[in-house]
Amino acid sequence: MQTHFFIGKGGVGKTTLAAAFAVGLASEHVNTLIVSLDPAHNLGDALSKNIFGKIVKIDDFLNATEIDTDRLIERYLTETSNKLKNTYKYLSVMNIDRYFDILKNSPGIEEYAILQAIQDLFKTDYEAIVFDTPPTGITLRVFAMPRISVVWTNSLINMRRRILSKRKMVTNVKGPIVDEIDGEKVEIPTEEETDPVMQELFEYKKDMIALIEKFSSTNNFVNVVTMAEELAFSESKRIADALRENNMKLRKIYLNKYLKLSKVPEELTGKVEEQERVLKRMREEFTGIDIREVPLLRESPRGSAALIEIYQQYLL
Repeated sequence: MQTHFFIGKGGVGKTTLAAAFAVGLASEHVNTLIVSLDPAHNLGDALSKNIFGKIVKIDDFLNATEIDTDRLIERYLTETSNKLKNTYKYLSVMNIDRYFDILKNSPGIEEYAILQAIQDLFKTDYEAIVFDTPPTGITLRVFAMPRISVVWTNSLINMRRRILSKRKMVTNVKGPIVDEIDGEKVEIPTEEETDPVMQELFEYKKDMIALIEKFSSTNNFVNVVTMAEELAFSESKRIADALRENNMKLRKIYLNKYLKLSKVPEELTGKVEEQERVLKRMREEFTGIDIREVPLLRESPRGSAALIEIYQQYLL
């Protein structure tokens, strides 16, 4: 499976280019899914379809969906709560659900929920998935989460090993530790193989390593969508640095809404000079990266017919 992420700040046109790219792949008979992960969805508008919260067939080789972020967070918290209740049975006497209600609005919860959605989509059988991502900051945090989570999980594993070691010392002296939960006697584990907490940590670490491998694989591509402006140039450099840190491949840079004028009005002279200057700097900075200029269009494209023209003219 190939995966293509279109990343950029809000308003640069990444949804349009992501949609055009997906339509183009489908026109080549590649079984493709395009997914909007951006809470401010407009992928459905670009495709002229209602795709919010459901996977919709656009044509024979293209499906599309806009992720319901609120429902995603609810699912993530519910699954996490259930795992905790199963792992720590004594939590049943606490109102743990009340704490998860608070977590809905906690920092980072949206990123974790988006990461879980990506993880689930990687397990599907599409030949290609195109991701229309949230604004740059959120997306880069999502990309970094698997690597950071492995470091964090390793610390928890070491901490849990120390707990199990102390438990084992106690059992060697006093015998098995038995607790009573809901009238049932339960022997407290002292070995990694029988400890549900340790097994959950191992499973989570395995999932995060799999995501790291997928993000850094040769079949995963990140496309930056930006504009030929000085501030956008600086942001593109930060994106490239973050991708290198996570061992991810930058495929192309699309300079969208590029002014291509046969005769430049006086009012736009400064703007045209700026974009030419930025394009020159980008070619010098990003050697070996394909940089494409996508012109400012007369109107926003809507539907597959308009999008395929963008793909054929500017994205191939």
